[in-house]
Amino acid sequence: MPLDEYALLSLVVEGTLLLGVLVVISIFRTLNRYVKRGRLIEALQMAGGFIMALGMTYLRATYVAPNPIGTNLIIATLFTLAGSFLVILPFFLLQFIKLKMKAQVFALLLSSLIYLVLPLPTLEKIGMILLLFNLLIPLFLMDVVSSLTTCSLFNRKLLRVASWLLVLHAWLRYYAIKNPRTCIHYAILMIYFAVLVIWVYSTLKTYSVLRRWL
Repeated sequence: MPLDEYALLSLVVEGTLLLGVLVVISIFRTLNRYVKRGRLIEALQMAGGFIMALGMTYLRATYVAPNPIGTNLIIATLFTLAGSFLVILPFFLLQFIKLKMKAQVFALLLSSLIYLVLPLPTLEKIGMILLLFNLLIPLFLMDVVSSLTTCSLFNRKLLRVASWLLVLHAWLRYYAIKNPRTCIHYAILMIYFAVLVIWVYSTLKTYSVLRRWL
C-alpha cells in the first residue's frame, strides 16, 4: 500500500496539537498546587485531554472509513469539542482569558460564513464549521500561555504572530477544502502546522522557566 502523505502530515499536525495541550495541562498542574480547587481543575483538564484525544482518533477513523462523510464526522467533531471545552473551562474560572482576544475570536468565527457557499451536503457543511471551532483551542491556550509571567517577551511576540496566523488559516481553509490534495491545500495546512510548532515551542520554554521558579 503506497504511503499517504496527507494522512501522515495530518497525524503529525494532530500529534503536535495534542502535545501543546499536554504541555499547557502540565503547566497548570504545577500551578494548581498553589490554587484552591486545584484538584478539580486538574481533573477537568485531564478528562478533557483524554476525551479530546479519543475524539481526534475517532475523527481520523471517519476519514479512512469507506463512508467518512455525514453523521460520523459530526459526532467525532463534537466529541473533540467536548474535550476541548473541559480543557479550556478552568482558564475561564481562573480568569486567564483577556478581552483583547475578542477581535481574533470574532474574525475566526466569521470565517465560518464562507463554508455556506461550498457545494456540499448540509451535514458536511455542519461538520466543516464544527471543525473550524477546534481552532479556538490553540487560540485560547496561546493567550493563556502569553499571560503567564514566566513567558518571555520574545515568546509573547511569537505567540501574538502565531495567533494572527491562525486567524489567517481559518479564512484560507475554504480554499484548502475546495482544492484537496493540491499545493494550495498543503500550503494552508502547513500554516496551521507552523502555528502549532510556535505554540509548542513557546509553551515548552515557558514551562521550563516555571519549573526553575517552582
